[in-house]
Amino acid sequence: MKLLRATLLLGALSGLAVWPAASQETELQADPLFSVLFPPELIMQHRRAIGLTDEQRDAISGMIQEAQGRVVRLQWELLDEIQQLTAVLDRTRIDLDMALDRMDAVLDTERKVKQAHLELLVGVKNLLGQEQQATLRRLRGESASGRGSGPPY
Repeated sequence: MKLLRATLLLGALSGLAVWPAASQETELQADPLFSVLFPPELIMQHRRAIGLTDEQRDAISGMIQEAQGRVVRLQWELLDEIQQLTAVLDRTRIDLDMALDRMDAVLDTERKVKQAHLELLVGVKNLLGQEQQATLRRLRGESASGRGSGPPY
């Protein structure tokens, strides 16, 4: 039961996903970073249209693998931090300083997860040329408005 509570608290506190799913496209469009960064899924979906080279594809794949490994480790750490916070909050009388310290640890780990995501997205964007980025912006706009034609590859 405590693990369930910790997991629910994790979801409530973090609101994080490893990589956004296609069903979250509307949420991504509301994100101000969406207009300037390109999720790897978008790049792979339109790889032919942007002329993605094999070298770029391999570099992006490597970045994704490294970031996923790092994020998974951080998510385990985050779960541990949340369980420790839950234990402090589950007491009859809560030591506020201890609770705040535990919350700081949770927030620090969340910051590391978000930083890993940003590092991935910036690294991926830096691999793309100016024309590739412009094409992705156009294709993303067409797909968001439902004007895309044919399969996304």
